[in-house]
Amino acid sequence: MSNGTDPSKRIPKSLGTDTQLLGQYSLTDLIVAGMPGVIVILLTQVVLPSDLAVAGVSVTVLTIPLAVLGIAVGATFVYLTPGYTNSLDWLEQFVGFHQGESNLDHEQAKEYTRVERVLPEHDAVVRTDGALVGAVHVEPATMALATDDQWQAKAEAFQDFVNTTVEFPVQFYSTTQSFPAEEYLEAYESRLGDPDVEANPELEALIEHYVAWYEDELVRRQMTIRDHYVVVPVTPAEVRFERDGLVQKIADLRVIGTLVRAATSPPKAAERAAMAEELDERLRRVERGLRGIEDVNASRIDATEFTRVIGEFWAGRDLEHGDLAHRIRTTPLVGGSDA
Repeated sequence: MSNGTDPSKRIPKSLGTDTQLLGQYSLTDLIVAGMPGVIVILLTQVVLPSDLAVAGVSVTVLTIPLAVLGIAVGATFVYLTPGYTNSLDWLEQFVGFHQGESNLDHEQAKEYTRVERVLPEHDAVVRTDGALVGAVHVEPATMALATDDQWQAKAEAFQDFVNTTVEFPVQFYSTTQSFPAEEYLEAYESRLGDPDVEANPELEALIEHYVAWYEDELVRRQMTIRDHYVVVPVTPAEVRFERDGLVQKIADLRVIGTLVRAATSPPKAAERAAMAEELDERLRRVERGLRGIEDVNASRIDATEFTRVIGEFWAGRDLEHGDLAHRIRTTPLVGGSDA
């Protein structure tokens, strides 16, 4: 698996647990902001020789201006720190992210992604813990001009869906992808070759102006498309034992549970078939439940689309996969440096 940076996700260790000393800034933030200035002073006063000069100016004279500049850089870093973490954790994550390995072998990639393989015949992905995972793509209702009552109605409908349909673990995932400007503008650009447009210079100029304006507008506004998914897993234990049943509780025990799982484990093929059937049923229930909300559409995604979503999640950007449907049938999802 090859990315420009280490694909491991940066996860905050805490949420707003530091004591605030100055407005929204903590003691940790103040230390990070002042750290570059302290480093500059130590370098110029302790490490570098006192008679050293830069462009005829003594380093000692430059100490205060350079320290102020360093503090300004540190303060800017603190100001740009995301609200879900503190500046010191973010600095550690920032340095670790850019110094980490960019090329991972198959086993290292599995450790990060927890993806074992793709099953195109079941439109699912197998996790490293043996779970079978599928996903439903959700097209939500347009709520830009909705009233408070309409928002409330949608929220209550979603609450009903969660309370009545979801009786198993799910994950809600939202992401964005670049707006397909080339596909959108292709229809307009193709018109430039039509006889009626070539015979009408004003119309031709209008189309050319619109295409140029739209491309510039996309760059300026950084337009994206938001996608929503419901990710549904099925674990081997869920098809071996009745959920929350006595045998399952015994199987969760450390010593005796190992013996119970070994004794009740079905053949691998039968277990995989049962998991696939259970996953199909869960995904159908999710689809029906979401479609029961007014103006909401939901549909299961196939293995090719699910693989693309997983790959772009770990890469953090849009990827050019080529013929992905062919690749997932011939190569591992996370295997090798060219995957």
